[in-house]
Amino acid sequence: MVDEARATSNGSFGSRVVLFIKKYWLTAIAFLAFSVINVIMLFRYHWLFGGQDLQFHLQRIDEMYHSLINGNWNPYLATFNFNQLGSAVMSLYPKLPLYLFAIIRLVVKDAITGYYLGIILMTFLGLWVSYAAYHSVRKADSVGAYIFAIAYELSGLNITYNFLSADIGISFTYLILPLAFAGYYHWVTAGKFRMLATAMTIICLSHVLNTLITVLALVIFLIVDIKKVNRQKLLNLGKAVGITVLLSSSFWVPALHFGTSIKMTKPFAFPLNGINLLQYTTAALSNNITYGFTIVALLGFVLAAIRYRHLSRFSKEIFWVGIGFVILSSSLIPWHLFQNTSLNLLQFPWRFLILPQLGFTYLFSSIGSALLKRVPKRTYQLGILSILTLVVLGLSLNSQAGRVNFERKSPEIKADLYPDSNQMPLVQGIFWYRVTNLRQYRHMMTYLPVTDYLPKMSDDMFKTLAMQRAIQDNNPAVNIPVLSKSHSKGKKMTVDIGTPIKSLALPFVIYDRHYTVTLDGKRYPVKVNQNHVLTINHLSVGEHTIRVSYHNDGLTAIICGLTLLGLMAILLPQKWPKTTKRQ
Repeated sequence: MVDEARATSNGSFGSRVVLFIKKYWLTAIAFLAFSVINVIMLFRYHWLFGGQDLQFHLQRIDEMYHSLINGNWNPYLATFNFNQLGSAVMSLYPKLPLYLFAIIRLVVKDAITGYYLGIILMTFLGLWVSYAAYHSVRKADSVGAYIFAIAYELSGLNITYNFLSADIGISFTYLILPLAFAGYYHWVTAGKFRMLATAMTIICLSHVLNTLITVLALVIFLIVDIKKVNRQKLLNLGKAVGITVLLSSSFWVPALHFGTSIKMTKPFAFPLNGINLLQYTTAALSNNITYGFTIVALLGFVLAAIRYRHLSRFSKEIFWVGIGFVILSSSLIPWHLFQNTSLNLLQFPWRFLILPQLGFTYLFSSIGSALLKRVPKRTYQLGILSILTLVVLGLSLNSQAGRVNFERKSPEIKADLYPDSNQMPLVQGIFWYRVTNLRQYRHMMTYLPVTDYLPKMSDDMFKTLAMQRAIQDNNPAVNIPVLSKSHSKGKKMTVDIGTPIKSLALPFVIYDRHYTVTLDGKRYPVKVNQNHVLTINHLSVGEHTIRVSYHNDGLTAIICGLTLLGLMAILLPQKWPKTTKRQ
């Protein structure tokens, strides 16, 4: 591997690009090949294998795809998916990763192919981010940067987040974490803040819980390094925080608006239980990874413990903070005592293990690189590096094979979904199904049994509305079919009334006053029932068409303004060139 090129201060941007390509073309080809290998065991079937959150996130991608087609680049509501109820789920979950997958789908059209290409591109970006982040901290250690990139990004834990959890938000933050901690390193050692601000912005726009976990880790490092902090560094940290707040406004502004508008159904609270350390260690040794650390990270911990006296202060901090988060995620902490507190939003303490995975993999790479330099002949060094590469790729293929073997004989989704259809059964607590063609993919885009961030309502009412049926007089048992057609900011609904109806609750929810409703082409006042469901009163016999749309120009203007300020703040030079006065 080669060291980063030194770009001359007077070189043009084009010359720097050419120089970069000349230096890194071989690395780029290798990383692209590794990215394909990292999904090949699943992609070769052209199937989608059941994941815990796969349907949820595929519907988010599908929603973004249809929104982009219709010219809506920042959808606040889900109108094409999530049962076409106008859920604010698109505002209350960060959606930056959705753009990557939706734009790829715009190019390739095929939803299944687009999903795998998105993961390939995400892996490719992750390899470069990991390489560059490590290299920025240890500029002379290209071998260590290479080891870290492949060991971290091609790990079994990443396979788990891509294909078992199938949570693209977590996967996206996983690839950015090295940049965040490299950014912290540059801030605490030199006062530089732009890398930290950029990384934290991307994490904030990708996954809420991982944002909080990353902030927790950074605060712990800050406490440990407090003696290194001076006034100027604190000022620059304030700049990083401010820029992050501004640039992430496209998430938190609508989330704050919708989250405080009405009482909503919160995400399901799972029992808080810590991990079994022995079980997770055994899983790492056998490469049977679920949501734990990998064998490479475990080796990094062992090497760091053996060579502890030779570690730098920074590496020692990583070592002990990593141990702390392993303990924090374990059953040594009485997590059940916090079940009825706000900590239950964490859902699973094993979420903390992304931090030891990152830290111990870094230690494995830095120590391994130093040991490799002691090998006398360069041929032997390359041979060892090649063997390590094959081992990492083999572990990746083995992890993928585990997912395929578990799901390969699972039932296919051969019809539209509906409440209690049991077409997505659970086996060993894991969703067990597969999607083998685009027709089955469209089946998966139908009913979704998720009520997150909808107005609070009874289960019967939700299931009735989700099947595109309108409810008469607030009685879910008395309902009529609705012919629905979604558009990017709302929905068109047609009902055929056989007898006069006093009150009809339509399959669309209302959060605030920024909706426009028309009945048979005429403006109609926005009315809701006690569950904030759009309601039309006193309908006569015959066919009626109701259109509802959402427009909040004020919210959009605030987001654009804050984002523009953030871009200006991060792009403006720290020091303006001095001008000399004419004599």
